[in-house]
Amino acid sequence: MTPTPPDPRAGRPAHPDPHGEQHETAPPPGATPRPRSEPRSLQYHALAGSQPQPAGRVLAIGAIALLLAAVLNADGLFELANRQPVGWKRDVARAAVAPVCAIGDLTRLKDVRSAIRDAADKDSQDCSEDVESGSDAFVAPSTTATTTTPSGTTAPAITTRVPTAADPLRMWLGGDSMTIELEQSAAEAVTSRPEIALTTHAQVSSGLTRPDFFDWPAYLTEEVLPGDPEVVVVMFGANDSQGMEVDGEAVQPDDERWQAEYRRRVGVVMDLLKGDGRLVVWVGQPRMRDEGFDARMGALDAIYEEEAASRPWVRFLDSRPVLSPDGGEYQATAGDVALRQGDGIHLDRGGADLLADAILEVVDEVKVGGAPPVEPPG
Repeated sequence: MTPTPPDPRAGRPAHPDPHGEQHETAPPPGATPRPRSEPRSLQYHALAGSQPQPAGRVLAIGAIALLLAAVLNADGLFELANRQPVGWKRDVARAAVAPVCAIGDLTRLKDVRSAIRDAADKDSQDCSEDVESGSDAFVAPSTTATTTTPSGTTAPAITTRVPTAADPLRMWLGGDSMTIELEQSAAEAVTSRPEIALTTHAQVSSGLTRPDFFDWPAYLTEEVLPGDPEVVVVMFGANDSQGMEVDGEAVQPDDERWQAEYRRRVGVVMDLLKGDGRLVVWVGQPRMRDEGFDARMGALDAIYEEEAASRPWVRFLDSRPVLSPDGGEYQATAGDVALRQGDGIHLDRGGADLLADAILEVVDEVKVGGAPPVEPPG
């Protein structure tokens, strides 16, 4: 019997023939044919029972979610609205936030944010409280009003003494963002002077025009003066050339009413800081790169200097010659030392070092040592 020749196609994979048709692989002789698999099909996520939502319902759900988020963050929206420049835009923003604040106050939902910020030791404004920035809002707190005397003959003399490491000179330095680098440089400068105990506080975006954002008279009264500093160094102005409320009306820095109100506020702070032989060093604004901004800062410097001249406990420190040592114009560098930051406004560490040294020179000259007390005029 002649054996049957093997099938040459046995065990070969299927492949398309010249016409593109697939052929099954022939099983080897004697093998049990494998059952054929059922044809596969793509399986999609079952959507049985799902019904498309009407567009109006989706929009309503979204609106409710946004309202809930706004109510929870009502105080934050209020703060944001208050940060707008004084004028109609801020009025519109505050009016828009008012209904959200009312809902948050009624439902107490806005208290959630307050609780979180309190836990994180962060301040927050309560939108249910009336926040004003006009003349009535910038006054010396009542706790110190009785001890404040008008500038002139009743002013106390600046006392001097020789401080020691055991009994150091209590010195406080603070102001707006211009003092951020300054406080660092001053802290380094007194590292080798244990006879000076320095504390600082720089409040970004603050100044004397917007007590609704940061109330400097209240802060000085509650946080600084209780420490009975012998020297207080302040620097304001970089954020103050903006609209201000005067008699319920928004006025701009070129308005005489603005200038009169700003001068009054400077006087309020100077008088607030007076007392017990204390020296107040009021640091003026340096030259600015932008000519228009520089002119506005120059106008503020003139107010500081004039108001300090009538108050013997205040020394005005003109920072312009300190930070423009080569001739009085705006100066970004001095050799390889950077005096100013890239924005043409703030101090770089080199400039802050120069200004800190100038401040300490005033302190040493007026407050420290055997110099006789500075008597008030008259």
